[in-house]
Amino acid sequence: MHKNTKLRLGAVASLAIAAIAFGALPAQADPTTPPFPTLAGAGSDTTQDVVGGLTTLAPTVVGSWNAVGSATIQTKSGGPAFQRPNGSGDGVYALSMSAGAGTGLYNSVNIAGQLDYARSSSGPSSSYVGSDLTYIPFAIDAVTYAYNGASTFPTDVPLGDTTNDGTVAFTLRNVYNCRVTTFPDAAGNDVTIVPLLPQAGSGTRSYWEGQVGLTDSALPTCVTSRNNTVEEHDGRALTGAGDIMPYSIGQYIAQGRYSAITTSTVVERRGNAVLGKVGTKSPFSLTGTTLTLNATFPIKRTVYNVVQTSRLAETAIANTFVGGSSTVCGTAGQAVIKSYGFAVASNCGVTSIVGGYRTAK
Repeated sequence: MHKNTKLRLGAVASLAIAAIAFGALPAQADPTTPPFPTLAGAGSDTTQDVVGGLTTLAPTVVGSWNAVGSATIQTKSGGPAFQRPNGSGDGVYALSMSAGAGTGLYNSVNIAGQLDYARSSSGPSSSYVGSDLTYIPFAIDAVTYAYNGASTFPTDVPLGDTTNDGTVAFTLRNVYNCRVTTFPDAAGNDVTIVPLLPQAGSGTRSYWEGQVGLTDSALPTCVTSRNNTVEEHDGRALTGAGDIMPYSIGQYIAQGRYSAITTSTVVERRGNAVLGKVGTKSPFSLTGTTLTLNATFPIKRTVYNVVQTSRLAETAIANTFVGGSSTVCGTAGQAVIKSYGFAVASNCGVTSIVGGYRTAK
């Protein structure tokens, strides 16, 4: 058996054990409406499943619409149908339009008052100055590269830094900057590397670009999103032997637990994806029978729920997101966060991180 296949099967077996350890969890995809929940949210693919799980702690209060599904969604009774926000940037943009920023139009539809929060896997963008939005942290994720398990792509690649940029060192930064473009297959033949990025508006895309030294406006020629068709954390995009892509470790763990979740919210979409080590650090830790995110993994990020700053004191928003005893951050919320492969943020529920309205995707 191919060594990468063994690794893939080992990970699946561990995930199955973890599923038993956590037990079957209720979860939620798009809310079944009507009735409509008090708070409507959309955005990040990375956190759609864990936030969907959190909504089951207060299903009449908070609802979460997935990043991918039907073309349009309706979030409020009597409200318009509008294009489903796909990704962190798109979700925060839609929330901003809902709050009346800019034109107030989202894909030519007036969505005033249709969203109450946005899921985001990245913090405020420096491009949008202000304090109109509050980014409330709730969990910690980590990101590594995923490769096609049928290939011989290296199983451990350092991130690299500016000291080895432009050298022949096999680092993720050099791979994504097209400085290292091949690796040998089992017969010693060169395989061309195809570095993939998720769709535009993805928080993981912008985060990964920052890690590997890219800017969205000037991507190297070897980097592709295949005309914006690569959905983040969908390993089925890894169709070629040289394909690699960034992948949320929390999402990978959650997808491996799909069969233990009592509804079919979490879709198993890892395909033949295998997660690589970075600088000898494994993406996973195994404590007893429970597979978790490795706390020492070098590429970690905080994930957020974003609300209008002016609405922080509203009862539904405060009780759901704000402070250590909120629905999201309390004991039950922490258990859900961990069961979906994420770690609880030590600053869960703080309201000190702010940014301006986003007026473009």
